[in-house]
Amino acid sequence: MTAPALLALLMLAVPAPQAASRRVSIGDNWFKPRATAVNKGSSVTWSWRGHRRHNVFFYSGLPAGRPRSCPTRRSGTCTRRLRRAGRYGYVCTLHGTMVGSVRVR
Repeated sequence: MTAPALLALLMLAVPAPQAASRRVSIGDNWFKPRATAVNKGSSVTWSWRGHRRHNVFFYSGLPAGRPRSCPTRRSGTCTRRLRRAGRYGYVCTLHGTMVGSVRVR
């Protein structure tokens, strides 16, 4: 068997890494975890757990306004797929001390 054929065979045997999704809880007045990391193409889901209204406003690491921010609400979830590597900073604009980030590798 030639070296290129052997390499191709080995590449078929090794599964490609899968994008891992993450969840971030939103409580009264915190994000948990405050920082998380995912692979490119992964999704992050923010889940509202508290009683107060909160949002997720992305302020850094954004290519042309993406991902869109998550609207203000008291309950539910908001999921965003992150396709580009970098650090995405976010804040709840109603409670400025609530900050978090996602590192996309």
